[in-house]
Amino acid sequence: MTVESKQPLYIECPFCSGLVEPKLGKMKCPECKARFEYDDRLECVFADLDDLRLPVLGTVCSACGLLQSEENAKCAYCGEDLFSAMQ
Repeated sequence: MTVESKQPLYIECPFCSGLVEPKLGKMKCPECKARFEYDDRLECVFADLDDLRLPVLGTVCSACGLLQSEENAKCAYCGEDLFSAMQ
């Protein structure tokens, strides 16, 4: 008996909502050319801080690059204050 992989065929680009084929490591959206990386669970998205594309669908942590909900005041991954640079 084999276990079916639950990896989706495509994931949504966090920058333009285009469809991207998931793979380990850094990916590049074929539509908007944004570079980003998903963790091994395909749950956390990390933006490439050296080549950040705007607009972003959420908030990007300037310390680790995690893309997350706009409601978060602190990064869900590293705990960095997300809005300290804006004050």
